[in-house]
Amino acid sequence: MRLQQLDLNLLLLFDALYRHGSVNLAAEELCLSQSAFSHGLARLRQRLDDDLFVRTGKHMQPTPRAIKLAAGLHQALPLLDAALSDNSSFEPLHSKQEFTLAATDYTEFHLLPSLTCQLATLAPGIRLKLLPASRVGAERQLEDSNIDFVLGFTHDDKKYPGVESLSWYQGSYCTLAKAGHPALKKGLDMQTFLSLSHIRISPWGERSGIVDKELHKRGLSRHVAVQLPSALAAAFLAVQSDYLLTLPRHIADTVLKHLDIELFAPPLPIPDYRLKLYWHKVNKDKPAHRWLREQIATISKAAE
Repeated sequence: MRLQQLDLNLLLLFDALYRHGSVNLAAEELCLSQSAFSHGLARLRQRLDDDLFVRTGKHMQPTPRAIKLAAGLHQALPLLDAALSDNSSFEPLHSKQEFTLAATDYTEFHLLPSLTCQLATLAPGIRLKLLPASRVGAERQLEDSNIDFVLGFTHDDKKYPGVESLSWYQGSYCTLAKAGHPALKKGLDMQTFLSLSHIRISPWGERSGIVDKELHKRGLSRHVAVQLPSALAAAFLAVQSDYLLTLPRHIADTVLKHLDIELFAPPLPIPDYRLKLYWHKVNKDKPAHRWLREQIATISKAAE
C-alpha cells in the first residue's frame, strides 16, 4: 500500500491505540467517540489487511505488523508535527497549552513553586501536568509523545540519543536527624554514622544509592532499615524515629523550617547532584517548548 491511498488520520488513531493499549483512552485522547474510533480502526485493518491489535483481557495487544508499523511512525509523526507547527510566534499571556512533565517528588518539590509563580504572572492559561518519572532513561520516557519534558536527578553527564538537556541546579547533601537524637550529642562522625540505622530514598527501588556507593569505595556499608521512594515522606519518618537520613541539602533546609530536626555534614565526601531538564530534539524549535525552557533557565540563574 502507498501513503496516498491512506487517510493520515488513521495513523494518528493507530499511534494513540499503540501507546495506550486501550480503545477508551485512545479515543479520549483524540476526542472521538468509541464508536467513531472503532470504525476508524476497522477501516485501517481493512486497508492494511491485518488485525493490528488483538484484545487480551483489558489490553489491546499489537500484532507483529503493528509493532513494525509503530517503529516507523514513532520517528515520522513527531517530525511531521514539527514541520506543520507554526514556529513563527507564541503568545504566553494568551496560551492555553498544557505541558506534561515526568518527575520525582523531589524534582517537583524543587522546581514547581518557582515555576508556577512565574507562570501565574507571565502565562496564567498554561497548565502543567506531572507524571511519575520512570526508572528508564530520559530517551525512553520521551519516546512517549505525551511527555514534553523529563525532570532528571543525576550525578553524571550521561547523554541520550535524540535528547537535549539543560542543567538547572547543582546541590550538595546533608544528613538529617531528629532534634536531640541521643546518639548525636557530640556530633556525627563515621563510627556513629555506621552504628545507626538509615533511611534510603530510592524512587525506583534500587538497592544502592549514592551514599552506599561512596561507602563501598571505602570498604564500608551501612544498615538501611527503611527504603522508600519519597524524599518528603523520608524526612517526616526521620523526625519520628532514631534513623538517619542523608538527602539533598535544599529539601533539608526547607523542612528544617517546619520540623524539629538537626542537620549534619555527612562524615564522608558525597558528589554533588544535578537537576536536569530533558526534551526530545524534535521539540527544540517549537516556540512554546523553547519558551518554557527559557523560564526554567531563568529560575536556574536566580538560584545561583
